[in-house]
Amino acid sequence: MELKEYHYVYYSYEEYGRGYFGSRTCKCLPEEDVKYFGSFHDRTFNPTQKIILKSDYATREEAYADEIILQEYYKVIENPHFANKSYQTSTKFYYTPSFEEAGMRGKKQHKNKLGMFQLTTEERVELGKRNGAYTRDNKLGIFTLTSEELSASAKKAYANGLGKLSKEVRSEYGKIGAKVQKENGTGIFSLTPEQRIENGKKSYENGVGIYSLTQEELKEIANRKYECCETGYISNAAGVVRYQRARGIDTSKNNRRKIS
Repeated sequence: MELKEYHYVYYSYEEYGRGYFGSRTCKCLPEEDVKYFGSFHDRTFNPTQKIILKSDYATREEAYADEIILQEYYKVIENPHFANKSYQTSTKFYYTPSFEEAGMRGKKQHKNKLGMFQLTTEERVELGKRNGAYTRDNKLGIFTLTSEELSASAKKAYANGLGKLSKEVRSEYGKIGAKVQKENGTGIFSLTPEQRIENGKKSYENGVGIYSLTQEELKEIANRKYECCETGYISNAAGVVRYQRARGIDTSKNNRRKIS
């Protein structure tokens, strides 16, 4: 008699150390598969714990789908918290090139109209919508979870330090994103100065964004006092940020507190 196969997605980790996302097929109950911690190639990674994130998949392909979503959501190759050295696809692993290599490859593909650049912007958007709708409508991948389950998983992951990037890494990603948008004329860079001015006028006329606040509310916000957590310097929010930046102090919200 052939044993039943079980498919599951897991997170293995070192106690107080790095982690690893993966999927697995076994012929025992997933919670009994205690000796397997992943097919990682990083010999410095030594996991001793494993969490079964989900184990009711009908096929390995469904488990792969969630594994891919988790790995790409947490940017496991770029994120030093993770021991994953490659991203999973539905059939195999693939390795991610450096930013420089990816940039050169992207420029070459763009110049020669290869890969995704064979499609127009409208075709790429439409393809993304179709794939997303198919996954959603067929309850595949992450859509097999309820809103409550997704919320609980996200809270648990954040509490365990998953997906948290350093200030420097977030800043670098922001610069890269802005550069790509500027080069491709997307986002705010797709608008002319006249269009941006027109959008500002519409916000004013419709009372949205900052224009939804009264003069008293704006004045109250401007007069709020904050204190630098490291030095005790007091000013408004913008003043504290300028003070911290000039002295090389962390300018994140956690490093200043409201006192009035």
